[in-house]
Amino acid sequence: MVLTLRAFGVAALALGLVIPWGPVAEADPPADPPSTEQAQAARDAVAAGTLDVQQAEAALDALRTELEAAQVRVQVAAADYAEAQQAVELAQQEVAEARSAAEKAHQGEVAARASLAEVYRASARDADLGPLGVALEADSVPDLVGRSAAERAVQRKLGGALADYQEARAESESADARWTAAKEQRAAAAAQAQAAYGDAQAAAADLKARTRAAEVERTALVERLAQLRRTSVQIEQEREAARAAAAEAAREAAAKAELERQRQARAEAADAGAEASVGEAPGRVTSGVVAQPDPGDVPAPSGGRPAPEPAPAPAPVGPPASGVTSGSEARGYGAVAWARTKLGAPYQLGAAGPASYDCSGLTMMSWASQGVNITRTSRSQYLVVGKVDYGSLRPGDLIFYGTNPSDPSSIYHVAMYTGGGMMIEATLPGQPLGEHPLRLANAMPYAGRP
Repeated sequence: MVLTLRAFGVAALALGLVIPWGPVAEADPPADPPSTEQAQAARDAVAAGTLDVQQAEAALDALRTELEAAQVRVQVAAADYAEAQQAVELAQQEVAEARSAAEKAHQGEVAARASLAEVYRASARDADLGPLGVALEADSVPDLVGRSAAERAVQRKLGGALADYQEARAESESADARWTAAKEQRAAAAAQAQAAYGDAQAAAADLKARTRAAEVERTALVERLAQLRRTSVQIEQEREAARAAAAEAAREAAAKAELERQRQARAEAADAGAEASVGEAPGRVTSGVVAQPDPGDVPAPSGGRPAPEPAPAPAPVGPPASGVTSGSEARGYGAVAWARTKLGAPYQLGAAGPASYDCSGLTMMSWASQGVNITRTSRSQYLVVGKVDYGSLRPGDLIFYGTNPSDPSSIYHVAMYTGGGMMIEATLPGQPLGEHPLRLANAMPYAGRP
């Protein structure tokens, strides 16, 4: 038997032998080099593996896109529900006011009917005599004239009482009709809110199911990538996280560049006199058209045309050390401080505290803590706040997100800037309130300043 050097050495060590160095048994001949066909097959396998890696990465990208779209659907449905819920509250208020008006009108009708009855009874007593009776009962001509005048006065009073009653009855019927219409409107609003809530719940359940399925698929894809690249699952997970972060950074950069392009276009239009032709008040949005920003919110241009805005400097987490702030700025810091006390609170559809919130419920209550009313829904909030360019953000400003930047009715989410490139928000069912890096993708052309 011919032993290789390795096999012989192992056997010797096992027997405790000391083997002096010297000639050894002949080693096995080296393996033959791969043939041309084998080398080509190996190259083909590598190429196939590379293609499989690209497919796996593309599938992971598609998963992220699908989940982001599902998240937006949930937020759109949640915004629809918030509006429907607000419509119910307004309808309930209208019902209460209409009921009060109906009760008051009914009381007026009863009083008018009683007055009419009393006047009628009084006039009926005098009507028994008739004109001839009045003449026969009169002692003299002056007495006759007096009695006739009194009768005419009674008739006028009767006619006035009848007119008052008819007016009171008409008011009562009108109030009853308003009450009925208000109750029907409330019922319709409640049905719409219930449907919107069902849609939001269904969208949230769909997102949850898609997320679970995506996690399973993502795990399988990452494991496949580890096999193809001969790495570990952990390395591939880190690589995928880095790819996702790079894709997010690229999207944010594109969004920021687009917002800057829009700002420069607005500045050029203002320089050309387009602002005067539009005829809209600065700092407000009307009929879905984004108006120019409030000059008090944007740094004054120099040299006739504003220079490109620098990236916003990180803001402090509290008021400036000098304590020199405007009233509005101080309220912004106060709103942020209040919102931070709610970090970790659960998200709940249509909730505005005290234990849970949706996105607009959080922003509304944060500013309400400072005595500022900004309405209930994200869409209505965008319409009432002043408009601010993103280069001028300060703590307390609101960031709005929509599917169509030119249409405020497409807004589906609102968050509050807290400074230092961060914002606080209530995002989705199942996710607690948190403070996250500022996002500009899908942001509306302006931020909002209450």
